[in-house]
Amino acid sequence: MRWRLAVGGLAWLGVLVLFVWGLHPDDRPRRMRPPTTSMTASSLVKELNRPQSDTGARWWSWRVTRATSAQHAMLVDVEAQRVADARAIAIQIVEPVRSHGYDEILVYVRKPGAPVTHPERRIQWTPKGGYVEMVMGN
Repeated sequence: MRWRLAVGGLAWLGVLVLFVWGLHPDDRPRRMRPPTTSMTASSLVKELNRPQSDTGARWWSWRVTRATSAQHAMLVDVEAQRVADARAIAIQIVEPVRSHGYDEILVYVRKPGAPVTHPERRIQWTPKGGYVEMVMGN
């Protein structure tokens, strides 16, 4: 009977350790592979990822994970190895599409694996105001 309690206790301890380990994200930079092409990938996401794909690099430093446009505005979510490069990333994303008639483009940049709801930087582009960066926190 005691060995059953011991095994059960060890099992719960293992589950607890795995749970706590999952709460602490790894701070090492993750290598990002180019997104795989699938039938569900939006053509806008493919177009916005083109500056990265044109480099021919095996590992990307950033990638667009989601993009939506409506009524002359565009929202873009980006995962980036170096969030501090958010402005340069936004320029690479915006320049090829700025002639499409957008009144505003918002680029949200976060670390790989971070929830979409926790971007660290936001770059706003407008034809009159240019690029404006906002640090949103960790």
